[in-house]
Amino acid sequence: MSSTTGRKRLFHSRTHALEALEGIQLNGKSIAITGTTSGIGVETARALVLKGAHIVMMNRNLTESEKQKRRFIEEKPSAQIDIVECDLNSLASVKKAAQVYLQNGWPLHGLILNAGVMGPSNKMTSDGFEAHFGINHVAHFMLLRDLLPVLRSSAPSRLVILSSNLSKNTGIDSKSALDQKVDTLCPKEASKIFFRLYAYSKMCNMLTAFKVHRDEYSNGISTYSVHPGSGVRTSLQRDTGFQSIMHFFSYPFTKNISQGAATSVYCVAHPEVKEASGRYWESCWDDEKTLDKKVARDEELQDALWKKTEELVEEWERKNGVRM
Repeated sequence: MSSTTGRKRLFHSRTHALEALEGIQLNGKSIAITGTTSGIGVETARALVLKGAHIVMMNRNLTESEKQKRRFIEEKPSAQIDIVECDLNSLASVKKAAQVYLQNGWPLHGLILNAGVMGPSNKMTSDGFEAHFGINHVAHFMLLRDLLPVLRSSAPSRLVILSSNLSKNTGIDSKSALDQKVDTLCPKEASKIFFRLYAYSKMCNMLTAFKVHRDEYSNGISTYSVHPGSGVRTSLQRDTGFQSIMHFFSYPFTKNISQGAATSVYCVAHPEVKEASGRYWESCWDDEKTLDKKVARDEELQDALWKKTEELVEEWERKNGVRM
């Protein structure tokens, strides 16, 4: 982890996205974000657009993306917004999205891997991966791997990967064999409850972020693992069946989507945290009290998961005749 000495806490759990960017202008910065048609992703994109950044929205739903683009332009007529189709349920779509980004020659000063599923109705992706693992981790891994060269060439640049404090609920024994831990994190089928599968995928997101920090900080890429906040009021849990009940009882204690987006925009754009790479963030602060450090900070596991995921992606590429 890079040094964080001397920082003072400026923001908190009730800080809104635009408050976290007060006084900051992002003209000339290009930032790509997955999942900007609902929830936190919308407010993340909006705050960055209003601060002058060129935003590339990477979404499955192009119709809703165009609607969102029009809303942003109504609020800021000079907004610079591009849309790239990217369906995380399909690695073919993810591969094409990365190619489109590269073909456009855009720089990449920030990449926010924001999209995710929790308890989806479809238990497997179109490529045969367990849905949480395939969408939350494998698809984002492929996108990141393909865009790493432009992150390096655009340095100083930043990578924000949304995780969750639910990653502490994997049930993995840190003393287990390495292969066993990797197998647990990479389920081949949806045989466990969605809560556990979600925790696995969010731990994968965290392990990936910490691995990228170790490998790429020297190349000018700062990396942040972000928990948007417990109980953020979004559509993430719409398929789980108990969202409305949870929201009724938890509403006074939860964040709205602008507050949920604050940590993402803070990490991707605030000059204060440029050097604070390789850490876990919640409510605009690198508080790791809720982190399962024995698993998340296991460098052997970070490397093993990266290798395993790379093998899965390369196997898919070979089967589909994709040039690597």
